[in-house]
Amino acid sequence: MCQSKMEMYEKEQQTMKNQLSEVMDMLKEHLGVKPPSEGQSHTIPSPKSVGHKFSANKTACYLLDWSGEVVAEGRWCSSDPNVMVHGIPLGHQFMRVWVDVAKTPGAYLFRPNHEMLTIGEAVGSTVAWPTEKVIAREPLWSQSLWELRSDI
Repeated sequence: MCQSKMEMYEKEQQTMKNQLSEVMDMLKEHLGVKPPSEGQSHTIPSPKSVGHKFSANKTACYLLDWSGEVVAEGRWCSSDPNVMVHGIPLGHQFMRVWVDVAKTPGAYLFRPNHEMLTIGEAVGSTVAWPTEKVIAREPLWSQSLWELRSDI
């Protein structure tokens, strides 16, 4: 009897997931959002007002979680400790980074706020990220942005 109840709940849960997926698809279609190709993450471009001096070879970066896993792709904006990020000064040993792509959307932010808790929620915004957890993307593949700070 307990097994059949569990199966009933699982079936109901799957039905709700399917309905939610359909609603999300209709919303995306209404908003004109094209789904990413199979195996790709959804990307939201940075607005031109954020870091207008970006150059892809000096600011493109990966964001790592506490274990060293890449959780997002983004672009370095600032390492000025006085810059405000969501109402809080950036401080030392942190960088302001624009989040372009969430590779692990459920990964928690180092500095969550009332608007966002996870890296997936931060796509299209800037976050404060520990400097030692930001590494440059190609062509500066192996260097961390901490090492490059004097060049930026």
